[in-house]
Amino acid sequence: MLLKVENLNVFYKNKHILKDVSFDIEENEIFSIVGESGSGKSTIAKAIMGLIDYNGLIEYKGKDIFMIFQDPGNYLDPLFNVYSQIKMVKEAVKESSGMDIDKAINLVGLNVDELKKKYPHQLSGGQKQRVMIAMSLARGSSLVIADEPTSSLDVLIQKDVLCAFKNMKDYFSSIIITHDIDVVYYIADRVMVLKDGIVQEISKKDDFFKSPKSEYGKTLLRNSYLSNY
Repeated sequence: MLLKVENLNVFYKNKHILKDVSFDIEENEIFSIVGESGSGKSTIAKAIMGLIDYNGLIEYKGKDIFMIFQDPGNYLDPLFNVYSQIKMVKEAVKESSGMDIDKAINLVGLNVDELKKKYPHQLSGGQKQRVMIAMSLARGSSLVIADEPTSSLDVLIQKDVLCAFKNMKDYFSSIIITHDIDVVYYIADRVMVLKDGIVQEISKKDDFFKSPKSEYGKTLLRNSYLSNY
């Protein structure tokens, strides 16, 4: 087991955001958290990253956790070429056991020479997402959390980004946070359905699409393009 989350509770002012959330992540697994906006999905990620206060247990046995936020362009410096930023991220980890930078870039389908010349504003949204995946490889991260990685991309680019995550299963586990049930179908090994900060169900992907356990899971599936799965 790579990550264990047990009885996670998060409060903001007088509001109970997450309510006894429990799940675990195995090595080389793609785990998807799905739910509507405001369900608490991103709050789980922030708690795992230690960005907010929480009650409960979070145990992590990997080397590094890398977070890819919804718009990765906001986290790339416009003043430096993209290659140099991947290098800086790698060098920020002492005694990094991460992948060679050039190998990481090639593995996600980008061109090393181009990234040495290009700046963030010259990349598409999908390319920026893949740059972040290359950064995680260069750092040697065991777990990557991606918050709505396809929400701002067109359909063809979405597929490229999801393929990049699927191809990385040998290198790290992923938590994919999404409101899009079709993304879950394409990429996940297991899925956790979240509503109003409460876990509705956790299932293997195929089991969920054949027979959701929760009423909310059934509603999500009915409202998706995959309702006849």
